[in-house]
Amino acid sequence: MNLKDLEYFHHLVKLTSFTKVAQLLHVSQPTITYAVKRLEEELQTQLIIRDQTHHAIQITESGKLLDAHIAVVLNELKTARVKIHRLQNQKIVLGMPPIIGNHYFPKISVDLLQKKVMDQVTIVSGGSQDMLQLLKDGRVDMALVGSLNKIVHAHLVAKVLTSKPFMIVVSPRHPLAQKQSVSFAELTEENFVLFNEHYVHAVAFEQLSDQVSFQPKILYKTDDLNILKGMLKEQIGIGFLTEIALDQTDDLVAIPLSDSVQPRFYISLVQSENILLTSIQEKIATTVETFAF
Repeated sequence: MNLKDLEYFHHLVKLTSFTKVAQLLHVSQPTITYAVKRLEEELQTQLIIRDQTHHAIQITESGKLLDAHIAVVLNELKTARVKIHRLQNQKIVLGMPPIIGNHYFPKISVDLLQKKVMDQVTIVSGGSQDMLQLLKDGRVDMALVGSLNKIVHAHLVAKVLTSKPFMIVVSPRHPLAQKQSVSFAELTEENFVLFNEHYVHAVAFEQLSDQVSFQPKILYKTDDLNILKGMLKEQIGIGFLTEIALDQTDDLVAIPLSDSVQPRFYISLVQSENILLTSIQEKIATTVETFAF
């Protein structure tokens, strides 16, 4: 089966016009016609129906099924080309959500500098949910990802490195700041400022809300940690963050939750199951994996 024939048919399904496909790919119209004919003969099925009256085509059920598989093949080839290019250039793209990156990467970078591989690393930032899609698309080679459970995804391999609790975060001037711990049910009258749905924090927060059966008052959602911290300092609301989101310079108070059942923030090293690493890339992966989380 010819790869070009598959590509031609894939475009034909999208454009439903031999002429448009030929113009797009800078080939003759008979080239597209013969490609479809070869596929039909090889698969012994009709892939398209030609409507000569209206100069249009219809894709048969067999054609739609074939195109769904072609799309997977072409996407895998695209991903392979990107990975091979990075492999040849001794580069690795490492994904890190802002919270994990801000907390751990400065420490990890010391080891990367000592191993003289720091200049081989490109960091991509984004929420943990988005990072999984980037991994599946091949746009990052490996990533430190936050989750509420062990990550199970087709074509991805994940290793849990550590887990951290979630905290209620407030200004030092907030009445809750004096508490040693707080249950989620005590917060029914509080206003919240939170991370948006790109972060696993949103899922954890929803779990706790359902657990105590109340609808929290959410004033604002953001994907920017600095904005979130600034709003907490100004007492616009209270926050819900994993403990690694804070450092000593933030002038914020983190209060442990006392609930007997509560979610935890898992940090995992995730990579493609078929990734092939060079020696330099292995050094980078080893540094990340063996760091004292």
